[in-house]
Amino acid sequence: MTSLRRRLLLWLLPATLLTGILASAATYWGALAELDDLLNDQLKAIARHVVVDADGRLSLKGVHGKDEDRLSGQQSHGVLVQVWRGSTPVFSSDPDSVIPPPRGPGLADVTVNGQLWHTYVSRNGDMLVRVAQVQQARWEAVAEIAVHLFWPVLSLIPVLALFLWFGIGYGLRPLREVVASLKRRDANNMQSIDTEAVPGEVKPLVEALNDLLQRLDEAFTTQKHFIADAAHELRTPIMGLGLQAELLPRATSAEERETIVAQIRTGAARLAHLAEQLLTLARLSPDSQAPISDDVDLTALARSVVSDRARIALANQIDLGFVGTSRVTVTGNADNLRILLNNLVDNAIRYAGAHARVDIIVRQEGSCAMLEVCDTGPGIPEAERARVWERFYRGSDHAASGSGLGLSIVQRIAEQHRARISLENGRDQQGLTVQLRFPATQPDGVNGRLTNDTV
Repeated sequence: MTSLRRRLLLWLLPATLLTGILASAATYWGALAELDDLLNDQLKAIARHVVVDADGRLSLKGVHGKDEDRLSGQQSHGVLVQVWRGSTPVFSSDPDSVIPPPRGPGLADVTVNGQLWHTYVSRNGDMLVRVAQVQQARWEAVAEIAVHLFWPVLSLIPVLALFLWFGIGYGLRPLREVVASLKRRDANNMQSIDTEAVPGEVKPLVEALNDLLQRLDEAFTTQKHFIADAAHELRTPIMGLGLQAELLPRATSAEERETIVAQIRTGAARLAHLAEQLLTLARLSPDSQAPISDDVDLTALARSVVSDRARIALANQIDLGFVGTSRVTVTGNADNLRILLNNLVDNAIRYAGAHARVDIIVRQEGSCAMLEVCDTGPGIPEAERARVWERFYRGSDHAASGSGLGLSIVQRIAEQHRARISLENGRDQQGLTVQLRFPATQPDGVNGRLTNDTV
């Protein structure tokens, strides 16, 4: 398991070490530039302290005491002192260091055998006193300074690692508190986590968890209500089937036996329809996987539904037809849209009553596609229209059998397709019109009304 503390430590420690190295390097190059000026001033100061006697003897004041062996320009803390009379050397503190004669007083850089010498020459009577130091010696002096600066940084890494380890642990404590709070909960506790004492960096995570808990709570509540309602609705047809099954062996005549068998078939069909509707509603739940969308021809879909439901409509003495003035295409899932239209047509056939008329209308209205299912039945009272979208609600004035899930399924599919659905009065304020409005492409072609008499 990857540790966030270890990951932060592995990033921060190398970053700190790299920062220390870069700081030491910057100090080295900065000190090198400053040291050049400082050592040039030192060369001038030493040159001024060199005294040449009349007989050519050399004496030094305040330069490395009386130990002239240390006056070597090859050493990091030493300098080379030479006395020249014209081009003739009179004195050299380091005979092994050979430098050409000076050209005149002042600062000068001389390259000898690939080495750069920084020199300063002063005039003392008829003699020239030169103080020199090789560039490599200066670099060694600066390197010693850089090492002295780098070692404290390197030695502080264990201490820094210790502080980072406990500091990161302290910073992650709010996460551990959130984890502990969640572990203490049971499966039914979906209460939001308090975000007042949560740091700003952790707050988005806690808010996302709260949002997830809220959605889970809503999903579990919906599932509980769904299971309870389904169990309630399934109980009646199952009990009816059981009762009819008990009465069947007791039938005393063939006519009574046929009546019971017919009731069993009706109950089984109702139970199968209810189970199918429940499965469809579960498949269309908001948490389910989004269906595959494509261009769907509503005109062709409406014709197909009219053809499929024509015999059922004739059996119920319903005039079922399609009215289309244009070819309308929407983006959606063809199977789900077919389920939507089938449920609307089935509801209209079931509740409109004998000799009623049911029309499927597909048209274009501006940039919106319109799908309407109109009937001339008794309609739905205004007071009940808000409740018909609820699961298992069938209204109080309808004797027709049904599951009460058709419009709930229609509403789910409409939401999937971002369609607005509404219930309106039918033509001449008679019957009911279920209207769906959602974006579509421009129409083309013209069609008339297709009825179950012409299918």
